[in-house]
Amino acid sequence: MTAQLLLAEDNEPLSRMLQKFLAGQGYEVLAVKTGLEVLQSLNAGRYDLLILDLRLPELSGADVLQKLRKSKKWADLPVIVITGVYKGDKYAEAARRLGVKHYLEKPFTQQAFITAVQTTLQDTAVSKGATTLLDLLVDIYENGKDGVLSLPQGSPVAFLNGEPICFLTRESADFPDHLVTRGKITSSDRKSFLAGGEERIRLTQAGLLTYDELVEESRHFLTKKLVDALEVKSGISFKEGAPPLESPLVPISIPHLVYEASKGRSSQLDSKAFMERFAACYPARTPQFFRQANLVTMRSEDIELLELMDGQKTLGQLSAMGTTPPEAAAFFYFLHSLGMLAMHTIPTANSIADFPQKDLFNRPLEEIAADDGQAVGFDDLVEELSDSVELAVGNEGMASPLSSDEIGFEQAVQRDHAFIKDKNYYELFGLSPNSFSFNALKESYFSKTRQYTPEKFMELSGATQSIAQDVLAVYSNAYNTLSSVVAKERYDELLNADRVGLDGRQDDKLQAKIQFQSGKVFLEMGEFENARKALQDSFTLEPDNPLHCAYLAWAIYNDPASKSSKTAQEKARMLLAKSVQIGKVAEAFAFRGWMLLDEGRDGLAEGEFQKALHINPKESHAVKGLRQITEKREAESKGFFRKIFG
Repeated sequence: MTAQLLLAEDNEPLSRMLQKFLAGQGYEVLAVKTGLEVLQSLNAGRYDLLILDLRLPELSGADVLQKLRKSKKWADLPVIVITGVYKGDKYAEAARRLGVKHYLEKPFTQQAFITAVQTTLQDTAVSKGATTLLDLLVDIYENGKDGVLSLPQGSPVAFLNGEPICFLTRESADFPDHLVTRGKITSSDRKSFLAGGEERIRLTQAGLLTYDELVEESRHFLTKKLVDALEVKSGISFKEGAPPLESPLVPISIPHLVYEASKGRSSQLDSKAFMERFAACYPARTPQFFRQANLVTMRSEDIELLELMDGQKTLGQLSAMGTTPPEAAAFFYFLHSLGMLAMHTIPTANSIADFPQKDLFNRPLEEIAADDGQAVGFDDLVEELSDSVELAVGNEGMASPLSSDEIGFEQAVQRDHAFIKDKNYYELFGLSPNSFSFNALKESYFSKTRQYTPEKFMELSGATQSIAQDVLAVYSNAYNTLSSVVAKERYDELLNADRVGLDGRQDDKLQAKIQFQSGKVFLEMGEFENARKALQDSFTLEPDNPLHCAYLAWAIYNDPASKSSKTAQEKARMLLAKSVQIGKVAEAFAFRGWMLLDEGRDGLAEGEFQKALHINPKESHAVKGLRQITEKREAESKGFFRKIFG
């Protein structure tokens, strides 16, 4: 049966493009524009998936999501969130708590979008069948749940933040039976322990096991208990809430546990049915793959098999390439169960990591050169670029997707990139100092940037996305300079300056240096208006100096007058993006790190600080930022242990 999708997006060009794309994948799609229309459509028909923009008129997407989760009928409706406004980990985490597994920030790629749709529908199909312990463990892990897992027999298992942390032995004989079987205690010791009704720690207090032995045996027992029951489909339940805890705690990694089960007990995993279902599909890595891969110590044959997975081979073909096809099938089953790969009906490229990653499979990434650890690509800049594109094209007149008989967007980007080379700011817009007018500048600027819409970026390859970003940065800098009276006058002076020095004309490089140093002093003093003016002058005189560019961005970002101005904040981000492109200076990465840190995106911020320190180990902003992240984590760690030990 064809899946029925409900798409809620008020941006009509983007909605039309997504609707057409999904229809081409074989889905039936109804598109609506408001939150009220979402509720009306759900009451009128049956839908397998809701694709929800959070910023909808009449009733916001966030309100819609909360209402659905309170409804008995729609509480379990799968939802994919797409947003260009609510960005950052705190929003994604809030959505996950409402049952949203895929939270896409605009502009997202075509691959990320279809992966989210297919994975969500596949997970839903599995959940409608009989739930196994494996399904339940994955759900608990992915949603970071606390609670107690009860199995058909034996000790209950306590979970914290989605992972098993201990088991509860009171009034249960399975753990002492395990110790007797392994020759660790005698039958009389077992009888005495059970009669006391004590927790496991009593075994060490009584001198039957050392503490290290107790920890080792507890972890071995808990791992075996969960692995043995992975395919159990009845008599299992999970009660959410703060769990009781029993010492010693023996946390176990769910990815590692399932991986080891796939290798040692492949017959227990339903890999045969999995192969029958997906043998003709094309598996490809998902963004989640990169967050899970290093949690598992994979065997070399599995790593080699993964390196063959390029999105162009079917699952059946890949499994046949493994040393033992049944084990290869179980390995792919493990990856799929944890959302690390998605199945596609057509050849589809692998996703790439959506965060800075130095090692993969616990070894250095071969494709990253030792001296280029600070490389930045489109994924690093996606947040700055997304809203800047919306700013450039405005709220109206967004271009519709190009039809197949029009020039492709990739070719258009390449054409624009070739056009801007060796052009001064006037020539970029078909103007000259004599023919210049602000109306003509504005009209030309919007005509050139209107096609760079978020939906168009979904059509680009990674390399062309970087080129498109360069084109937008050049147009934006030219427009900002020519639209500012002071900056334009300075620029005109530069264009007319045949020579510099003692004949009355300013030595521009010297003047730029003076203005730059003045701007830095004003920044340190907190005089942001004066800092902006001085740094704007230094940037205008030397627009290709990455330091001038980065510090101007930092002055704009920190100016209290800019905090409420979305335009100013986006200008700061674009300037930092330009700085990174032309020079990769430590300060630019450090400033980017602080912007991410202010948004609560600590992981990405840490990556930027590390890039800054790779260039300059003493960069003060980066050192301070890493110190703040470390202190925050230490505070959270203390809170975690207080939660565990009361």
